[in-house]
Amino acid sequence: MKRILLGICGLLLFFGNVSAQNIDDRCIQNGPSACIDWDRGVVISEGLGVPAKFANNPALQNASAQRAARLDAARNILEMIKGINISSVTTVKEAMVANDTIRTRIQGYLHGLRPVGEPRYFSDGTIKLRMEARLQRTIPEELLYLNQSKEIVQPPVEIHAGSDRISSPNTDPQPTGSQNTASGATSPTILPAQSGFNVNQVYTGMIIDARNTGIQPAMSPKVFDEEGNEIYGSAYVDREFVVKHGMAGYLKDIEKAKTNDRVKGTPLVIKALKSAGKNKTDLVVNNNDAKALRQVAATQSFLREARVVIVLD
Repeated sequence: MKRILLGICGLLLFFGNVSAQNIDDRCIQNGPSACIDWDRGVVISEGLGVPAKFANNPALQNASAQRAARLDAARNILEMIKGINISSVTTVKEAMVANDTIRTRIQGYLHGLRPVGEPRYFSDGTIKLRMEARLQRTIPEELLYLNQSKEIVQPPVEIHAGSDRISSPNTDPQPTGSQNTASGATSPTILPAQSGFNVNQVYTGMIIDARNTGIQPAMSPKVFDEEGNEIYGSAYVDREFVVKHGMAGYLKDIEKAKTNDRVKGTPLVIKALKSAGKNKTDLVVNNNDAKALRQVAATQSFLREARVVIVLD
């Protein structure tokens, strides 16, 4: 009898986990009770609620069950959000611990969430509700610009020998490039293209094939060349596009990426060499592609408009 009960419990746990991890087939990142659709930029959870014991009529039972389901979904979403990488060195949880204002704003936004779609009712009075939180509204904008200048610049960086870690040096040397006398910003030097793509083509976006690199999704990913010079990051994107669309979309199918609304048309496709940073959220591309990309980006706006999709495993 004991074995039978243990078997039943195991099956329930198994199917419960499967259900939680398949809330939405478009999710790229899954947790025990919530998931993230990085293409749409939403965290999704289905909360379960049972009627309160004090509810002595159908109306009260329904209201209390819906309230419980909303709280359950909001808790699940909060736990999922805490694990999100802001950058290669910071997670949302770390930012919330370090700053009470950030924590209060995120929790306050989740408190005001409303269900998406129609609730599901069960014979015992239990209710299941689906809730979604938009990442660009939930996570404060300033977190995407930690240690970033308000100017669009190429910040100096270095790759430590024998390590994938990329960081800013203690000194502040002038990066290679020409000065924009109007704004004081430094623009990257335009070098001849040496990669296979056509620098004279008008591109509608960029797809980075990051499969087999171990890349992890993040709110503010960066792309570097092999010398550690930043090619793409929040300092290069107009804030209005970051607020509306995020820094990048993430998909698991390169053919779907080519038809994604963010880049569809004639997207530029480049291959990443490896991931970098403590959280493995940044990417390194070869120097030839980096040179060509700088040349293309000098006359086209797809990077400034965050028209970037990263394809991962």
